[in-house]
Amino acid sequence: MTASTTARGEGGDSRGSRGRTDPDHARPRESESGNRCLLYQNSDAHPAHRVFADAVGADRRHFETGRPPGSGGNTERIADRLRTAGTLPAYDTVIAEGSAPLQTGLAYKLRHPGTTLVYLAADETFYTLSERPTRFFWRGLKPLSSRLLDGVIAVGRDVYRWGRPYLGDVPVAYVRPPIDDGKYERLASLSPNSPQDPFTILSAGEAKPANGYDRLTRAVERFADAVESDVRLVILGEGHEREGYADRSRVLTPGFVDLDTFADWFERASVYVQSSRGDAFPVAALEGILSGTPTVVTEATGVRELLPARQVVPPTERGLLEGLRDTFERSPAEREATANDQRDLVADLTESNQGKRFGAALEALA
Repeated sequence: MTASTTARGEGGDSRGSRGRTDPDHARPRESESGNRCLLYQNSDAHPAHRVFADAVGADRRHFETGRPPGSGGNTERIADRLRTAGTLPAYDTVIAEGSAPLQTGLAYKLRHPGTTLVYLAADETFYTLSERPTRFFWRGLKPLSSRLLDGVIAVGRDVYRWGRPYLGDVPVAYVRPPIDDGKYERLASLSPNSPQDPFTILSAGEAKPANGYDRLTRAVERFADAVESDVRLVILGEGHEREGYADRSRVLTPGFVDLDTFADWFERASVYVQSSRGDAFPVAALEGILSGTPTVVTEATGVRELLPARQVVPPTERGLLEGLRDTFERSPAEREATANDQRDLVADLTESNQGKRFGAALEALA
């Protein structure tokens, strides 16, 4: 939720870009009919979510500090969330970007019962919640959530399904994240391609456990040994050069790259792999499809709803290995033809289209 998923879990910028901050846009207005706020996390909202916020004229305010973008990151303190809920100005609509900002939103709704509260479901938190102690906290919140939450706008069907046991049955709309305009134009101009030699496996994402790069690198090593071919794994995004897998001979970690280099790697890729252990609807996988590159995702990735079963694998080392073998065993011509046909799956995911769809979804829930 890009706008690539590589700088942040849902979604960040796959080139490592932080995006632009517009202080004037972020400044809160006095209460007026139709005014809106997006409660974001980290240093700013995900780039795709900034498109959504701009489309509906929403202020961006940090869910723990209440400050505009560029004022620092998360504090991880519940007390700050409650404080922010009590000090934000009056808004007609509050949109919570993820499950942590939703806590602030629920507290805000208690103080402002006339506000429309919407959860922008674009994170994998509820997917992994069964493994965390905080599942008891969210189960305890369910009666409050189901009463105060006016609706959910989810970037994919999986992410709402993950959250439903903790949120209850509330109105839901689905709006997929957009592909950044600059990257859309560049990737859409590429010809479908899937070279066999070298067989280049491309992925783009933040260097964090949820993205599964440890499993992917092990699967690539086993795959390369089995096919006895020239194989390389390229992982775009910042932070990978500090991880243990960066030292492997077949792994390249270019880090932050400019747009031309970014597109060049997609043009040279034989397959794009989204190896996530849990990912709502990563824009990087959408970029892979748009570029005309054969794309494989795990069952824990929301983009799976777009792709045939053959291109969806379990989020395990073995599953990734089998996905790579299946792709490799098809001829380059077959892979290119499939990738070309699948570009239509994401052709309408422009910033303009998705901004309008988000606005329509929000109006329907208000």
